Order: sequence, then structure tokens, then C-alpha cells
Amino acid sequence: MRLAKILHKTPLAAGIGTALLLALPFSAQAQTQLSVGTTSQASSLYAYFVAVSQLLNAKLDDVNHSVLETGGGLDNMRRLSEGQVDWAMMAEPDLFEYYQGLGPFEGDPNPNFRTFWVTTPLAYLTVVDANSDVTSYSDLGGKAFSGGGRGSGTERATFEAMEALGVEPNWFRTGMSDAVTAFQDRRIIGFTKAGPPNAPDSAIMDAETTRDIRILGWTADEIEQVQAEYPHFDFMAVDETPYETGPMNLRVVFITIGTTTDLPEDTAYDIFKTVVENVDTVAESYSAIKGLNIIEQTLERGQTPLHAGVARYILEQGYEIPERLMPDELEEG
Repeated sequence: MRLAKILHKTPLAAGIGTALLLALPFSAQAQTQLSVGTTSQASSLYAYFVAVSQLLNAKLDDVNHSVLETGGGLDNMRRLSEGQVDWAMMAEPDLFEYYQGLGPFEGDPNPNFRTFWVTTPLAYLTVVDANSDVTSYSDLGGKAFSGGGRGSGTERATFEAMEALGVEPNWFRTGMSDAVTAFQDRRIIGFTKAGPPNAPDSAIMDAETTRDIRILGWTADEIEQVQAEYPHFDFMAVDETPYETGPMNLRVVFITIGTTTDLPEDTAYDIFKTVVENVDTVAESYSAIKGLNIIEQTLERGQTPLHAGVARYILEQGYEIPERLMPDELEEG
């Protein structure tokens, strides 16, 4: 959590600063500045975090949220662990891996990580040129291809899945916006982009303004091969996607907002309460969450212990919290 710092401590500066502070309303003086790690502006999820931050700034007098564009989940994990952001977009099961120190984070746990809340499923959508000969993941071997924004959870997940399949593309590593541009300029055959499975993603829509696209699905054999290496990877069968693909299997994660025990309990309580009670207001900017019961989604899909402020609010609403999600630091009574 970052507070404003006085940079120059001369007597004149101190006097002016005191006068300005006294002139401010009490609510402005007491505000806590919080930073939110999000994702690329090219992602439709960025609009969700902007809408949530605007809601919180409007409803809560004692906090002010600043939205920070980042490289996505993996970048946010690093920023959160280093205290650069106060809460951030991640995904499950990724947050659990960061918390426990599993998989690629073996031996490097973050025991102070906590679940803030869980929202909607997000699919890792693999986009390729519809006029190419790439019709399956095995066809990506040796092709110029972006696995997702550099440093993102999407990129890491793509690397791991391709490794499990024994497929090695010619990786084009860059930010998501640059990857879309490279696809439009025909410098790469395709890219992987995390997006809603049931609503259009802005980056993919942008990509198909210049090239026809094909979304790659997962075969049963490919799923079996990947899950043999990564059993916690989830796949979901859908009847249709926003890109007129027809039925296919998609790899999905659940968008999870992560925070740490450094966030004060009362602050977390107020933020979570406001988000839960104003879902449809935020849905005006991000329709995928319309009607979502965030408490039930968090209890069902969360894998990492809740923040104490979140747990307190959920208990007050009459819900039971599974043992896996109960934070040790929650004060009894």
C-alpha cells in the first residue's frame, strides 16, 4: 500500500503543505491510495477493472484506486509479491500455484497471498489465420506464433500446454497489442488470447478486421496428453463461441482477484461488499458478469484462502466457508 510522500522538507514547503492539508476536506485527507494490477488495454477485461475502480472511487470516501496496465497474471503476481500493487487480476488455479509454490514456482511460495473474489471463466483462445494450413495445435510447430502477452499467465499456460504436446512454435514474444498488430501484418500465423468464452474479445475482434480467423479447439487426445502433465488444467466443452466455431473444447481458467494480508481487513471488507452489491452496475461496462453471484462463485471456484475482510463479510451473509478458503488470521467473534 503506498501513501503520498513529502519530497522536499524545507520550512517553506512544510508550511505550504500544512496550509494545503488544512484546506482539504477530511475525507480527502484520510484517503488511502490503492493500485490495481490489471492487464493490457487491448483486453476486454481491462474495462472490467476500470469499471470496478470507478465504482469504488464513487462509493468509498476513504480510498482512491488507480488502475495500472500490466502484462497480465504472471506480471501481476510479481508486482503483488513486491508490493507494487495492492490487488490484481490473476486466475485460478494460477493464484493457488503462486500461494503454495507449485509447478513453475516450486520452492517459491507466497504465503501472504489471499483470494479477494472470483468472477467469470476465461478461455485461452488460440487464433490463427483461417486461410492457413494450421488446423490443430500440432500444426503450430515451427510457425511464428505468440503464446500471449509477454510475461502473462496466458503465455506461461500456452508454453506449458505446447511443451506437454511436444510442439515447439517459433515463439514471437511481445505485448498483446503488438502481437495483434504482427498478426494483422502477417508476421505471425496466430496468437493465444485470454477472453470470455461467451462474449467477443476486443483484441480478437480487432485482429479479424484484416484477416479471417480460425479458433483452434482441443481434441480429447490432446486434453489427455496435457492433463497427464498438468492435471489441474481445466477444459470446457461449449456448443458455440462468439466466433461462429460450432462445438469445441476450450481450456478455461476462472478470473480471480488476488490480494495479500497487507491490505487492512476493514478496507478489504468495504471493497468486497461494494463489488458484491453492485454487480449489475459494473456489468454495464463488462456484460459477462451480469447477474453473477460473486459470493457463491468465490466459494465454489476459489482455491486459495480468502482475505480476512472477505471472509468476515461472507460469514455475515449466512454462508459457510470451506476449510480450504478459511484464512488463519480471521479473528474469531
